[in-house]
Amino acid sequence: MLHLLLFQRACVGCGYCCVKSQCIPGQQRYGEQDVCPGLYWDGARYRCKLIEESSEAAAILQAGEACCRPLNRWRKDVWQRVRTPVDAAPR
Repeated sequence: MLHLLLFQRACVGCGYCCVKSQCIPGQQRYGEQDVCPGLYWDGARYRCKLIEESSEAAAILQAGEACCRPLNRWRKDVWQRVRTPVDAAPR
């Protein structure tokens, strides 16, 4: 717990957590996927459709509580690293 207090950082939308491992609510809604269909790039950062649409998913994932991987290098350089199913869909 002490490490969370020392390294707690706000989410910057780098996508690291979602790209590295699909969350349980994402698996329940979409099934196991390499890249979660709930993850999308908005032009400036990654966002999660599940968190935006479900307060229950937001609570389970502790959205807004801080980054769970504050030392990852993606935080300092946010860009579209992977194409998500939403990004790849024809418009």
